Amino acid sequence: MLSDVVQIAAIASAILFPPVAIIRAERKGSAVAFLILSWLVAALGVVDYMLLKAPADFMPISHAGLYCMALFCPVSILFSNVYCREFSFSSLSSTQRLLLAFSLVPLALVALFPVHNFYYSPDFYVEKVLFLEPVAFFFYLQIILFLAVSLFNLEATLANAPHGVKWKIKFAIVGAGTVITCHVLYYSQSIIFRAIDTGYLATRAAGVLMGLAMVVYSEMRRGSEERIVISKSMAYRSLVVLFCALFLVAVGLVGEGIKLFGDKFNTYAVSMVAFIGVLGLIIVVLSESMRRKFRLAIQRHFYGEKYDYRIEWKKFTDKVTNSRSREELFQNILVLYCETFGVVGGCIFLLGRHSTDYVPISFHEMDESKLVVPAKSPLVRKLKSQKRLLDLRRETPDLGGELEAFLREGNASFIVPIYTADSLVGFIVLSSAINKSETYDEEDRELMEAVARQAAAVLMNMRLGDELAEARDMEAFGKVAAFVLHDLKNQVYPLSLLEANAREYINDPEFQQDMLDSLGNIVGRMNTLIAQLTNIPSKGSLSLKKVDLLTVAREAAELIPSAEIDFIGKSVWVAIDVEEFKKVALNLYLNAMEAGNNARFQVHVDDEDGPVMKVVDFGSGIDEEVLEGGLFVPFKTTKKKGMGIGLYQSKQIMEAHGGSIVASSPEEGGAIFCVTLPPVDAEA
Repeated sequence: MLSDVVQIAAIASAILFPPVAIIRAERKGSAVAFLILSWLVAALGVVDYMLLKAPADFMPISHAGLYCMALFCPVSILFSNVYCREFSFSSLSSTQRLLLAFSLVPLALVALFPVHNFYYSPDFYVEKVLFLEPVAFFFYLQIILFLAVSLFNLEATLANAPHGVKWKIKFAIVGAGTVITCHVLYYSQSIIFRAIDTGYLATRAAGVLMGLAMVVYSEMRRGSEERIVISKSMAYRSLVVLFCALFLVAVGLVGEGIKLFGDKFNTYAVSMVAFIGVLGLIIVVLSESMRRKFRLAIQRHFYGEKYDYRIEWKKFTDKVTNSRSREELFQNILVLYCETFGVVGGCIFLLGRHSTDYVPISFHEMDESKLVVPAKSPLVRKLKSQKRLLDLRRETPDLGGELEAFLREGNASFIVPIYTADSLVGFIVLSSAINKSETYDEEDRELMEAVARQAAAVLMNMRLGDELAEARDMEAFGKVAAFVLHDLKNQVYPLSLLEANAREYINDPEFQQDMLDSLGNIVGRMNTLIAQLTNIPSKGSLSLKKVDLLTVAREAAELIPSAEIDFIGKSVWVAIDVEEFKKVALNLYLNAMEAGNNARFQVHVDDEDGPVMKVVDFGSGIDEEVLEGGLFVPFKTTKKKGMGIGLYQSKQIMEAHGGSIVASSPEEGGAIFCVTLPPVDAEA
């Protein structure tokens, strides 16, 4: 009677709870996987229950059970890869895909062989025992192996869970593992006895109930809306491997014991005690609180200090250097505190860059808040005056109503100041301890403060980097603004003279011609300014046209009527964006004029294994140090009134064309700027 109640309860639980979990779940994938596994377990339970109630039809019922057991293999493999994980089929490793494919082999065996090739039972009505044929032995061996792989995957999920997530999913993972483990234990009798004793069905059903109860507790009390990404290095560090090895040894010992002692060896009692004992051991081993107690006991009784400071320093360094963004850096600092000191969560408050208040910038396993702590608040004054952490478990300072409410709701235990020299740049709030009975002594407090000082150095370097970037941006903007204002002033002066003289001489034809010439020169200079400030093009934005390079070089010179240029060379065909190339030529012409104090200079156009244009001036030349490293650097110039973007812009334009620009300074003086371009077929 009790056996029937247990089996029916297990079947009902496996059917009813998963749909509720799907309704509650925000992410459906994990809940659907659990539903499929649970309903398959329920179907297997129904078939086995019918087997007991209708022994005369054990063969057709057993056939249905074989299909359920065969499906258990791929379903459990897939379930263990989906449950509480970030999952997609494309992310499955090649090993898991291979295992998933091989897990279909038991299904193929059931489809190929009739049921009498698996079981025989001369008097099943009396003994309720199914004896196995050779095919069934290998069938059950495969089931045990694939279910062990599923346990391996579930443990990898728990092992890869970050701090604060592990405690949420621990009972869900252990519960799902219990459901699978009780089936492994039930089917293991096939290896020992070459038979399946259905008398153990109630024990298996009890294990299923225990596992489902843990999953229900985890879902209802702790939630399981977490998704774990599996680390390849962690995936092979497995307690399940050790458990499976011990289990196989235990199976061998049980078999030998039965051979030696026969019926006197109480297999029922031994299997039940072993199952409960192993289950309890797994729960204890996976408990954050128990593991921390064990580690602290080892440190205190076998070592002189509670912490291995070399390891703690390495952990801090790894957390900082592996941070790919400032948000990840803040989270890693909080996770380090939680893992090192065994606290549930925490948050970081930092001094605002443009205010004197302290604002929260990162939370870990704490309810987020927009609380702002003013610089004149009691907490900030206390931290600045005593320059040490606040242990809220030992003292209860008056910190103000809103802040005290925040600390109380977050179960705050410590407030650790973040200092650089005499400046309080922020503080870290740590919540309650995982192990409620753990005591924190001076060694803990000193390490908390030491980690905060190291974090302060990292945070200040980050802030100084931001300020330096801002300063560089403002410096560049100042240079551009000064250049533009200077050039505009130069254009305004002749315009003001024209405006003043035009009032008196506007009707004089000679004045009108001079005015038009002056306006033309001003427009040319303004076009030069606009060309220098125009956005630098990319290769895809160029409008290429096949033209004569010598002709374009001459057209660019027309923008500077006062320039005295000797053009030397021949026609060479190129594919260029004419307007962009004129910017390059114009900039080189202006530089040559300035270097030679408006003296005559030369422009050579030729084909030297490709189109080449050289601008040759006869000035004082270019300093060797500038020539080697600073000539094409933006905002770096040797001119008193230069902006330092002309040559940089020219270089970018030429590289967009697939060409180059280089400079040289002959010993006899002067400078040569050589522009090269890709060749093009003149007849194309």
